[in-house]
Amino acid sequence: MIKKKAVTFKPYERTEYAYDKLRVCRKCGGYTVLSEEICPFCGKRTLTTVQSFAKRELKRSMQSELLFSALLTLLAVFFADTMPWIGIAAAVGIVLTAMLAFAQYRVFEPQLRIRTDRLFARDKDRIRHGLIQDIRAAEGILEANPARAYEMLREVNTLLRNDPIRRLQAELLQTFVLRRDMDLLLEPLIMDGFSPHLAGYIGEVAKLNRELIKESSIRYCLQYEPQIRNMSKGEDILAAVAGAAVRMKRYIQLYPEFIRRYTHKLPEDRLERLREVLSQHPGEFGPLKLEADEVYWVRFGKRNARDASQQGSSS
Repeated sequence: MIKKKAVTFKPYERTEYAYDKLRVCRKCGGYTVLSEEICPFCGKRTLTTVQSFAKRELKRSMQSELLFSALLTLLAVFFADTMPWIGIAAAVGIVLTAMLAFAQYRVFEPQLRIRTDRLFARDKDRIRHGLIQDIRAAEGILEANPARAYEMLREVNTLLRNDPIRRLQAELLQTFVLRRDMDLLLEPLIMDGFSPHLAGYIGEVAKLNRELIKESSIRYCLQYEPQIRNMSKGEDILAAVAGAAVRMKRYIQLYPEFIRRYTHKLPEDRLERLREVLSQHPGEFGPLKLEADEVYWVRFGKRNARDASQQGSSS
């Protein structure tokens, strides 16, 4: 049995868009999603966000347009042969340059989005290469610093989502002592294939933070239920997920049979929560209600009756 390590993770920084985490080097044009300040390709401290990089390119382009407009104005003034035409050429040129500057100001944000999209389309191979380098960097410190390796893979998974990365993250997480105060993620780790490490992690998360158990996690457990049941403490994993699912009526409606199969293993608070929801909707969950009532009676009803009898005889 692998001895788990006590570790601490940096809080996961959530961004509005996944690409907000991506950074590009102003010097060599290399991409990375890691938080280091030094470019992993050229070693310079010239990393910036993609949006800042696109904004810089757009400003340069707009400045070139303004300089070209000013140059045309100077040429018009130079070739004007009389003072009135010089005045007219200068005035028209200044007005047109000012109108161009105003138009650039009005369309700056839409143009920035277009420039950012073009940047991604142009550099897609370079971005992928950068992310692969980030993965290799994480693999290089797996033994020396597994917690940092997990953090690095967590960032890469924001943009490059595939089962090998998710599987490696789940495997790493199963070597750590997980705590309730950790900033744990689950949805980004749900993969297509079966992973005992992911199943074990789902079971731990279900006990530490039930709010993280959502439909994708429950569906994963349903899809691979036979494999999970064959694992050591597999039924405990499935029961923990079922216990987390009873916090919402919607999940009870969607997965009543799954919850029913593990009702007998629910802890007292989860069983009471299930019976509370079911009592508010009589006739809607027939088999599940019967199972919950029977488990409650077998586990607690006889005990309550015995306690009441003892209290009556003592009085």
